[in-house]
Amino acid sequence: MRRLSLAPIVFAMLAACAAHAAAAPEAAAGAEPASEARLPAPVMPAGLVSIPIAERLQSLAAREDAPRVWEEENAVGVHPEEVIRRADAALKTLLTRTEPLAGASPAAPEAAAQAAYAAARVTASLIENPVDDPLDDALLAPHPAPLDYVLLEAKTCFSQGRLKDLEELLPLLDGHPLRSYAELWRITLGLKAAPDDPAAHYAFERFIELHRGEYVAERAATDYLEIAEDRLNAEAFHKIYDRLEWNQTEPAVAAWKAYYDLEEAVAKNRGRAEALAAAKRLYRDASPVSKTPFRKLGDAVARADRSWLWTRVVLLVQKGAGAETKRALAALPRPELPAPIAELHLILDRPQTWLRRQKRLAALPPRLAVFAALRLARSAPADAARVALAAVDPQAGAFWRTLVWSQIGFTATTRLDPRANDWFARAGDALPLDSPAVSNPGQIAAWRARAALRAGNWYALGRFIDAMPADAARGETWIYWKARSLEARGLKDLAHREYARIADNITFYGKLADDALGRPYAFSRPPAAMPAGDAVARWGRNPSVQRAEAFYRMNLFYEGHREWNWAMRGISPEDAVALAAYARRERLIHRMINTSMKSGTALVVIEQRFPRPHAALIERAAAAQQLPAAWIYGLIRQESRFIPAVSSAVGARGLMQVMPGTAAWMARHLGIENFAQAHLTGLEMNLVLGTAYLRMLEEDMGGSRVLATAAYNAGPNRARIWRDTLKDAMEAAVFIETIPYHETREYVKNVLANTHTYAMLEKTPAERFTTLAGRVLPNLEKTADLP
Repeated sequence: MRRLSLAPIVFAMLAACAAHAAAAPEAAAGAEPASEARLPAPVMPAGLVSIPIAERLQSLAAREDAPRVWEEENAVGVHPEEVIRRADAALKTLLTRTEPLAGASPAAPEAAAQAAYAAARVTASLIENPVDDPLDDALLAPHPAPLDYVLLEAKTCFSQGRLKDLEELLPLLDGHPLRSYAELWRITLGLKAAPDDPAAHYAFERFIELHRGEYVAERAATDYLEIAEDRLNAEAFHKIYDRLEWNQTEPAVAAWKAYYDLEEAVAKNRGRAEALAAAKRLYRDASPVSKTPFRKLGDAVARADRSWLWTRVVLLVQKGAGAETKRALAALPRPELPAPIAELHLILDRPQTWLRRQKRLAALPPRLAVFAALRLARSAPADAARVALAAVDPQAGAFWRTLVWSQIGFTATTRLDPRANDWFARAGDALPLDSPAVSNPGQIAAWRARAALRAGNWYALGRFIDAMPADAARGETWIYWKARSLEARGLKDLAHREYARIADNITFYGKLADDALGRPYAFSRPPAAMPAGDAVARWGRNPSVQRAEAFYRMNLFYEGHREWNWAMRGISPEDAVALAAYARRERLIHRMINTSMKSGTALVVIEQRFPRPHAALIERAAAAQQLPAAWIYGLIRQESRFIPAVSSAVGARGLMQVMPGTAAWMARHLGIENFAQAHLTGLEMNLVLGTAYLRMLEEDMGGSRVLATAAYNAGPNRARIWRDTLKDAMEAAVFIETIPYHETREYVKNVLANTHTYAMLEKTPAERFTTLAGRVLPNLEKTADLP
């Protein structure tokens, strides 16, 4: 990892502060000048010894057990006292202004300027006093081995389809722990280039046999079944399928399994009903249905059961699969269509246009009304309700009425529409969640419960939870809310029994359950003696762990995680603690966290699950922005698991997973003229930008940590939209559970729970978790323009 000089960025920040001040109107005559007392105290923690970065690197390189790291530059490029003097001068000018910054929230008129100043000041202090931390090298990537570069080039050849170049590189990888992956890439490209060549198929079968017991064989078998597709017969498919340990439930593989099982059952006229029911369930829950295995499965079901043709159309409309719906409609005999094919296509493509052309909704045939209402329910639930009231309710059967109103209520609830509860009420309780015609039955059940929760209907909430599929009702989310519904109905003993089921969890709902029971929070339950010696060292001899470490030193985290998890198959709680200890020894903080969580609730080493690497640096950045360090730790643990070089699927980077667009906005508003995206994975710069942005969000969201956390994940505009649906203050747990985005909903829960646990680790008096979450207030102010 290469540390970038921070000094030019500091001066750019200060220039931005000065520009803000210069652009402001002159202070009113007679205005009292800002006093020195108004300035924040310098961020210079006592007791820190200034150690130049070059000296720190020499010390690190001298350690025999330390991994090699990228050579760093000395970041001291300017006298820090001059930086701080200019920061103080810029802030004094800002504080004498009488007009708020353009677009800023009235509640926090100088939030952006104060954050810019704080960012500049903490950066200046980091230049003068680089943090020396016992875990300093835990977040620095080890230098790749020479052959790693060859493997990376081979991976590039694979992704670009350059088979000949890849074959030339293979001999160079002899002896590399990941050579088998390069060989897999070679035979994959070979099969794709010649899918009908028996030799290409044999190469896969031989590779899978040769690497039996390794994760790379599991990956090869899975890829082979997906690439070969219907070129295999049932016998050849099952020969490979039966070797899978992990991936038998991967969607495409499971679809082929259901397809071959159904074909065999039909051919032999044995087990037909069971195979057909299983195929219908899998197709119902499939996404996306346009892929070859699901399309083939749907066609096989249609051949075996012609009465399912219309059900397939209804399922596809609910899924929003327009092209596949048209394909399914084409397979229906014309007399069975509820309207001319052109009209059905218009409903799929331009439902509002179709709706405007209808003179009398009540005259619609019932099947056409159901088709149109289900299509409209996805994009315009209020219009779907019009069609349902006029044509579905008077004419369609009970099942179709229930299905239509359930889908209308589902979409409305995910949009936080206050009418959702009434629309769900029209559905009644008759929707059979195991029906092959109901798409996403588990989601419908969950969002019906959330609609009742948001409306404060505790009696209905308990009933809806009881009607959920068993696996959903067993999750801690609905255990907690079932307990709340029982408590609201005066059934305190039953409620406490439910709370007790999750009270040992160090999670969002586990902590809320502890509060409800008035008991201490679950915390560390370490073994009598921590593993040491060979109990830890033996994991370094595990081939999967060795391959995982090779991937990690090349920043190939996804591949590394798969190998590491393969090593953990069937791991005991005691071995999970030992492997986590090995991960800590090897400075794999991210694996230490995830591995330690495998030890369950009875054996908990809290320091493994909630580490604090770079404590001095993170706490200094948090203090500069007047944010709790526990919040920053909690956010980083959720965002990146403390991997500085990690990038998400959407491009977020670094410890605090700052999006490139957000970073560019921050750089522009902080006056960083020469900012490059490469800066985002720099440890200090990522923390400086991430904490400054989080402070702006907190100010913009009226000081609500819940809303600021949601905004950090989903963006401030979405958080404002969700807040704008409130008419009155709402309990934070209810607000969070009804956030429409699954990722953001779980993210906020995890960050808040992490924050509370980190506060406990800091050994400061931690407030009750219910108090920390608090309530979410409706928006009463104009907000700033944040990305």
